[in-house]
Amino acid sequence: MVRHALLAVALSAVAGCAASGGTRAAEPAPIAIEAVRITAAGHFIDLRYRVLDPVRANEMLGPGVKPLLIDQATGLQMGVPMTAKLGPLRQTRGTQRPDHLYFVIFTNTAGLQPGSQVTAQMGEITVTNLTVE
Repeated sequence: MVRHALLAVALSAVAGCAASGGTRAAEPAPIAIEAVRITAAGHFIDLRYRVLDPVRANEMLGPGVKPLLIDQATGLQMGVPMTAKLGPLRQTRGTQRPDHLYFVIFTNTAGLQPGSQVTAQMGEITVTNLTVE
């Protein structure tokens, strides 16, 4: 179960430490993964996340970001489907608000089943060892 798996996003903090030679505490994650579920008769994977820091979440997850879901067993990458009328099946319009739940839909080209382990890569955010429900 993936409920409230906080993301360890310390890339900028680590880069700042390496450049300055000092030590900085890692910043808290901008989002928390709530669930990764199979949907639509197994054709799609529904990833739900909650925004904890809207400023950083908007910077990292804006409309230009192309999220990927990676099957850890095979390395297959699954993208967000694009529809003619709706565009990409994810919430990206407007600014993300704190404590709101958002979704990203991925095409299940890897044939994931409940219990599969995946990695979510969303811009600068990478979350490993997520279990599909």
